Amino acid sequence: MKNTQPKKIRLVSCDLNGTLVHQHTMMDMIRLGFPHAPERYEKAKDVFTRQTSGLLSMKETFEIAGPLTKGLSLRNAIEYARSEMRFLEGFEEFISALREKGIYFVINSTGYTVTTEVIKAVYGPENFYDAICNRLIFGREGDPDKLVSDHDISDLVKDYFLKRTGDRAESVKANDCQPVTSTKKFSDSVDTVTENCYDEILTTGEVELGIRDENEKARLIFEIADKLNISREAVAHIGDTMGDSGGISEVAGNGGLGIAFNYNNALKNHLEGILKNKEISGKIVLTEPKSETSDLRCLLNLMLDA
Repeated sequence: MKNTQPKKIRLVSCDLNGTLVHQHTMMDMIRLGFPHAPERYEKAKDVFTRQTSGLLSMKETFEIAGPLTKGLSLRNAIEYARSEMRFLEGFEEFISALREKGIYFVINSTGYTVTTEVIKAVYGPENFYDAICNRLIFGREGDPDKLVSDHDISDLVKDYFLKRTGDRAESVKANDCQPVTSTKKFSDSVDTVTENCYDEILTTGEVELGIRDENEKARLIFEIADKLNISREAVAHIGDTMGDSGGISEVAGNGGLGIAFNYNNALKNHLEGILKNKEISGKIVLTEPKSETSDLRCLLNLMLDA
């Protein structure tokens, strides 16, 4: 089998759940949002466990998981990402090092756009070129006939973080602003932005898939590479479960760098089978099995030295 070192990396695509953060965010968000309905979380846990082990397709997974989010408020979704997510060691140093080297960084995840909007607000949008995600649908009072656009969700997340303490954004408490009126122009889906707005905007129970199967991650990051005039050989993709099997193998198969990081056994076995039986024009690397101590900084040498 051929497994050669790719060209200098210029574009990094990275999974979110289990790769940048320890939790499975779509599942864990349900736990926080519905503490008095533990059966929702247990059902979500079962379905996402089967998906990350390669037993359920993306479409099948979200047909079950989407309705379990119904009624989750925008405030809960934001607060989950702000205060509950635990990033892996070295996250800030990792994204800062990529930016300093002029390497484009894209979150490429089946997680939700609202979550990546919070990450950008907290850690600085300049550190992220783009985010490829699934869209959790919100409506006024959860009404599917009163949908709130992605653009408005993005602006509402930005407005939620009005103060900064050090390098971290600080959430605005309800008694800090009665009401909060945004200086931005919102669409008809959001009129005056008040603090109550974050409790009145609820999920409809629907998820619009931006990533429909495991191979979509590679196709979508290649589209960004083409837009930036970056060759396939200068692309890297990082992931931890079978949901990233296609992204890792396709990127490596096109001459780039596929990295299994903080990986589970299902992904390990799958990639080892590819390495044993297939010709690869790029490189596949397995580094750091699933652990509470996995450190993103260990990936920098792989990419900066490529």
